[in-house]
Amino acid sequence: AAPDAIAAESSQNRFGSAKTTSSCSPQRHIHLCRETQSEPSPATASSETMRRGTDSHRTPVSEKKAAPQKRRLNLSCLFPLYVVIALGWLASVRLRPARRVPTGDAATLERARAAGCLSSLDELSEAERRPTKSRRHMVEPPPSTIALVCCLTTKGPLSIAIRPRWAPRGARRFYDMVRSNYFSARVPLFRCIKNFLCQWGIAGREHTPDEFRKSFADDPSWLPWGPKFWSVDGVARFAEGYLAYAGGGKNSRGNQFILGLVPNQRLCGGSPWEVPWGELVGERSFATLSQIHTGYGDNGPTQGYLHSHGADAALASKFPLLDYVDSCDVVDDETSEADWAPYPDGFVHATFAK
Repeated sequence: AAPDAIAAESSQNRFGSAKTTSSCSPQRHIHLCRETQSEPSPATASSETMRRGTDSHRTPVSEKKAAPQKRRLNLSCLFPLYVVIALGWLASVRLRPARRVPTGDAATLERARAAGCLSSLDELSEAERRPTKSRRHMVEPPPSTIALVCCLTTKGPLSIAIRPRWAPRGARRFYDMVRSNYFSARVPLFRCIKNFLCQWGIAGREHTPDEFRKSFADDPSWLPWGPKFWSVDGVARFAEGYLAYAGGGKNSRGNQFILGLVPNQRLCGGSPWEVPWGELVGERSFATLSQIHTGYGDNGPTQGYLHSHGADAALASKFPLLDYVDSCDVVDDETSEADWAPYPDGFVHATFAK
């Protein structure tokens, strides 16, 4: 019975819930084993105590698995950046030039835009706004403000920059003619010669006020005279698109103009009436210039007929290909009254100054 009891106790200790150990001496004879309760060793107890003490300061596992809190962005650190951006924007606004408001009335501006004319001085290129000595200008033109005019022709728009300081008296006469609606009478481009010039300006007796029939004094030339200056560095003296007066002697300018169809070496070579007072600006203007009919040349209508009859039906019947200026309007004007003041007697432009 003793061996069976020992085996039962051993089985219970192996599979039971009670934790016991069997201490049996390996003797040849079988002895009853003394059951002893399993006790931890002093070293094990000490380690357990230290582990529990350490774990007491650890975050519970359930807390570790919780979603981490989002860190709030401290926007105060970006304040200097906001200040720099704001100052930069204010500086750009102050330095940006204000968009110019054209001086022409709404109807005039709308008509000019529809026709393809420039409608504001802001639309001029830098070279057109402030011309200098270049492949277009033989010498540096006199600095001047501008009155921008839109002329409508049978071949398209012509944008004209009147520059008072180029020739104050000549510029003023054309400016006054435009403001009086002189060109609404349908003015023929009556003498247009290929690769040379186009002459125009006669509206007929009944459409010409007395003030525009009178001749007026010349302006000092800002272009150099004489054969020596026909061309300088390959640049002709009278540029394509320059505008001046036709005349026949000293102080003979009146109401007839010449328009350069191509660069010309001889114009303004000594004739005081041929001093340029303005020029064409804008690509559309030069496109129109190239389309003007030049087939009649010097065989077009006579000045006498135009003075007497103007652009009547007989003229249109005899010269069906003749081109006309139908209207001219000031669309933008930055000039002041002082800009139109004539140069004093004896004034010499820098071009001629020694």
